[in-house]
Amino acid sequence: MKTESLKSLLDACFTAKHIVETLPELPKGMKPRHVHVLGAVSEVYEKQTECMVSDVSSLMNITMPSVTKLIQELEAMGMVEKYKDSQDKRVILLRLTEKGSACVKKYMTEFHKKWTENLGGISDEQVQQAVEMIRLLERTMPGR
Repeated sequence: MKTESLKSLLDACFTAKHIVETLPELPKGMKPRHVHVLGAVSEVYEKQTECMVSDVSSLMNITMPSVTKLIQELEAMGMVEKYKDSQDKRVILLRLTEKGSACVKKYMTEFHKKWTENLGGISDEQVQQAVEMIRLLERTMPGR
């Protein structure tokens, strides 16, 4: 790969970051990261019918302290609630509130569906190649 090609790739990453930052306006006090956590809780909950903070951390590939802070913020907003596992009271589980579910529906499910329709000419294989390239950039970044 030429250095100029890497520069073009990194420029595209900055453009992608800008796209994420300019997504539709979220409810007051919410950040895109909050919506991603809500989506992760929803995804884990659908697959396993229970969700722990560690599940969200693993799925999003971010640290437990970062996820814990975001979940505390979401809990204060009334988007997520914590509850104790019926079998082991030491285990704290998460679920979306009605407000959190509505947020996932509006800002993820419906928004992604509409955006997907606008990108009809792009194949799943092309998307996977882009995802793999971004992950490769992250893994090979000097100084990490």
